[in-house]
Amino acid sequence: MTQFIPPPQFGRLPHSIQLPEAARLGEPATSPQADTGAQIGRAPHTVHLEPPLRPSDVGELGAVEGPQPLAGFGARAISFLIDYVVPVIVLNLLISLGVVTGSPSLAVVGCLGLLGFGVWNSGYLQGTTGRSLGRRVANTKLVTIETGRPVGFGGAVARQICHALEFGIGYLWPLWDGKRQTFADKIARTVVIRIGPEPRADAATEDRTDSATP
Repeated sequence: MTQFIPPPQFGRLPHSIQLPEAARLGEPATSPQADTGAQIGRAPHTVHLEPPLRPSDVGELGAVEGPQPLAGFGARAISFLIDYVVPVIVLNLLISLGVVTGSPSLAVVGCLGLLGFGVWNSGYLQGTTGRSLGRRVANTKLVTIETGRPVGFGGAVARQICHALEFGIGYLWPLWDGKRQTFADKIARTVVIRIGPEPRADAATEDRTDSATP
């Protein structure tokens, strides 16, 4: 007589199938294929963002020690000479040459060239990267206090307009200001940080400042 064996009930596993130890303990099981795929060319997607300035880097007292210290007056003076003084000297040479040769078009070309250079260098280049031609030489960068990022084209242009209203006094303000800001920096909420080796002129200026500080 053949013994009747009932079929397995729905939802029950045969007794011959052994579950992994992790499954019996209620833990998620991992497969060798998943581990192998994670090790071979499946690195997690990462986005490298420029870290903003920490509060310890740009403090209310100004003097900072960290990976992004504030730029001294010497470095700012170097960038100012390259970004503004040298282009004005070239413009004056073109105007003088136009007067000597009797060609006023040289003066017009010089003025338009100076305006275009200022918009590109101090507006676009400095606003989008934080580094104008002068700042690249001086190893400095213009960033906002809140985010540590470049101010953008509009912010850089607005800052330059504020510089034009300082009458030269604001450029000397970083000598005694705690955050080493000009008047335009305070209005635009920006600071200039040092991102490379410190220039000798900057080091000499800071030595004199430290010795004069009680």
